[in-house]
Amino acid sequence: MNEFDKIYGNEDVKSLFASCIKEKRLSHAYMLVGPAGCGKKTFTHAVAAELARHDGAEEAVVERIKSGHSPDVLTIPTEEKRIGIDTVRSFVSTVYLTPNELDFKMYIFDEADRLTPQAQNALLKIIEEPPKRVYIFLLAKNPGALLQTVRSRVISVNMQTFEPQEVQKYLADDEAFAAADEARMDFAMKMSGGALGAVRELANPENKEFDAYSKACEALSSLSKKNRSISYFDFLASVTSFADSSDKLSLFLKYLLCLYRDILSAQNSEELPLEILDDDTAVHYASLFSVRTVLSALELVSEVQRNMAFNSNIALAAFYLAENLWRAT
Repeated sequence: MNEFDKIYGNEDVKSLFASCIKEKRLSHAYMLVGPAGCGKKTFTHAVAAELARHDGAEEAVVERIKSGHSPDVLTIPTEEKRIGIDTVRSFVSTVYLTPNELDFKMYIFDEADRLTPQAQNALLKIIEEPPKRVYIFLLAKNPGALLQTVRSRVISVNMQTFEPQEVQKYLADDEAFAAADEARMDFAMKMSGGALGAVRELANPENKEFDAYSKACEALSSLSKKNRSISYFDFLASVTSFADSSDKLSLFLKYLLCLYRDILSAQNSEELPLEILDDDTAVHYASLFSVRTVLSALELVSEVQRNMAFNSNIALAAFYLAENLWRAT
């Protein structure tokens, strides 16, 4: 069994790389494209492991590649929200050095769509004139964020995503998911974009995304019943009690934006795929809130998000959000 046989799906991609390795025609630069959690990094390590095994590397060396501990298969670190030119220059300074234990070196740019234009131009020099047996893999969710000059010099490969029934088949024998909460699994299926790794992460009970989504749905439902089954003080307490950390409040804001955007789409009768709500629920809320209310809410949530980026007081931010959402509705 080769390394690719251990990977679910992506048959065309596996066949491509297997033949390239066997026939010794692996290109020096690739871009793997797909949503977070679709297995881009895992697949890249499989390529490196299979290439090493084909070169006659010892099994211990192959295992180090697969576990991410090979000194010759390196993932380029991300500097906060962007990968800057200094990081790329550091990479360039090592690219001509002799490999430690392999017959090749591989550099993996995880989230390559976060490379700054300056960093991309610095990387371009290596892509255009690569050293012998140096392989560069750019992993991207949004390839359009990369310069055309970079995209035109790498081979772009789209990773497979899966329909819900395929994901369910894949997870059918996994005990960790067999007893998973149905609502959490539905959420994971919808938000994963068909990426198996993302389903696993989102369905994990320790993951806070579903809690934030549930809280955002609760807040929206409460606002739709304003002054009927919920009071201002109850709403205020509900929102502020959830915002006990910056991460939790940020996730809450993220899903609140998704909900309001879906409602706005339904109000405008736009034939666009909804981010998170089903059609009936989106139409229901579209009938309860005015367009002006939804636009005001979107502006308010975005404002709080911007303030959060400047380390604003969490409790005050939550209070400001709750109070002004109530007033705007």
